[in-house]
Amino acid sequence: MKKKILSLSAIGIIAAVAVFTGCKKADTTPPVVTLVGANPLTISLQGAYSEPGATATDDVDGAVTPVVTGTVNTDLTGTYTITYKATDKAGNVGTATRSVTVVNDAAIYAGTYTVTDPAFGTASPFTQTVAASTTVNKQIVFSKFANFTGNTTITAVLTGGTYFVEIAANNVSINGCLFNFTPNGNGNTISTTGGKSTFSIKYYEEDLAGGTGCTAVAATAYEDTFVQQ
Repeated sequence: MKKKILSLSAIGIIAAVAVFTGCKKADTTPPVVTLVGANPLTISLQGAYSEPGATATDDVDGAVTPVVTGTVNTDLTGTYTITYKATDKAGNVGTATRSVTVVNDAAIYAGTYTVTDPAFGTASPFTQTVAASTTVNKQIVFSKFANFTGNTTITAVLTGGTYFVEIAANNVSINGCLFNFTPNGNGNTISTTGGKSTFSIKYYEEDLAGGTGCTAVAATAYEDTFVQQ
């Protein structure tokens, strides 16, 4: 009789375990991923990107290490996405993303400008577009520098955060003729009113002989004043 009672007890214990196991809830909750640092994040073109990282916590497994994917090209302006993925032991996946924007620090000066230069006579004023370089920080690019249509290779660099300096460009081909454009010191101090900017570019223009109708003209100083429309 005693042996029989023990057997019944063992069966009861096994049944209780089976019931307990059968009632246990499946783990279907993914880890929660928390970003470290700013989101979105903005960095300067040609600057350094230091991955801030992320943490993840699972309601069953505790701390889980996220896997980071995605890259940031600091040499090209644009918006990049970094993804953080954490997987718990049950295979549940939690994710979070960070938006990283690479910007040219001179981008605020991009726009359409009215340009005046007394030395141009009736050719002044004229309209041209200023764009921010996508590969060189603090540089702006002109759509028709010195009012030459198609003269799109001249750039200037934001210096000291207060003025622009033209970057020398030699043997620039315009309508079959060659020109040298060299800086002539600092432009006037940049001013911004109502979100519109005003600045100037001081430069020398030298016309080179050669080609049909191309007459040599010695380097002449000009100052173009830009007023944003």
